[in-house]
Amino acid sequence: RRRGAMMHGVALIAVLGALRVPVTPRMCSPPPASSSSQRPPWLKFFNKEDNDESDSWPVSRDLIAQHMKRDVVYLSPDDDLKKAGRTLDKAGVTGAPVLQDGKVVGILSQTDLLYKVAGRASLRLAGDGAASVRYAENTMKLRKIEADTVASAMSRNPACISETATMQEAAARMLKSRHNRLCVINPVGRLVGIITSSDVVRLALREDKISPQ
Repeated sequence: RRRGAMMHGVALIAVLGALRVPVTPRMCSPPPASSSSQRPPWLKFFNKEDNDESDSWPVSRDLIAQHMKRDVVYLSPDDDLKKAGRTLDKAGVTGAPVLQDGKVVGILSQTDLLYKVAGRASLRLAGDGAASVRYAENTMKLRKIEADTVASAMSRNPACISETATMQEAAARMLKSRHNRLCVINPVGRLVGIITSSDVVRLALREDKISPQ
């Protein structure tokens, strides 16, 4: 019986071989040649030969030091929070750097003060996003809710930029960091001024009006 099964298998292989259909090999078509017309428009900004900055407004190339505000309202970490809020309101600003030994250690803004008003209603509830993210955010918010000094309520990662940077670099930094104000520092890290998004746009529009067409 085993011999008969083997013979049957050999016969079946022979039949399948006779029925085999020849397969014509398929040729892979080469990818279409790239052309400049197919390049995404933003790619030119990474090519120094193509990038003449013609799309940037004239003020973009100015140094921050030419336009920053030098008379800066600032706070100290140990300042009473409510007193600091009144200082911001009296100065007509929405935020101020927090200095310690002349160096920026934080920023206190109206957003930080809003946590004192919102209280625990600002906390993320269970089921609202990943637990690890929710825990980190709620820990930060609770610190601000319970704060009574500037040090406890301030945002501890201030966005700073060198006084030798350009207005274009300042605008790019604001967009990337999602901050509307930058602390301008000198080479040793001391605060020398403030530049805000309103300053950048206002100056750009003013320059655009007086520039020759």
